[in-house]
Amino acid sequence: MQPELLAVTQGQAEYRLTENHPLRIAHAAGRYVECLDGTAWITAYGENTDFMLRQGQCFEVPNNGLMLIDAAGSGVVRVRLPADTEVPHGWAAFKHKFATELHGLLAVGFHLRN
Repeated sequence: MQPELLAVTQGQAEYRLTENHPLRIAHAAGRYVECLDGTAWITAYGENTDFMLRQGQCFEVPNNGLMLIDAAGSGVVRVRLPADTEVPHGWAAFKHKFATELHGLLAVGFHLRN
């Protein structure tokens, strides 16, 4: 099951993850990842180790390479844009800017759930 986009709010998105189906984020510098449920497994370009987050723990991406976020089992993560990312006014403009900034070359569909 591909990562499922659960919610998009001002400057952040929440995803449900399942094991062996990572969320791919290119140009990830400055993003913050927070584990909301389960255990998240993060692999970041150029890092010598992977990072494991449990519920309530956060990680800031240290470089501008590719980041993979997987789950040990299943889980939910929140990905935030860097603090210095300007968000345009209006929902349509925000959605476009957010999708461009956060997903880059992301190979995951952009589906909103009501």
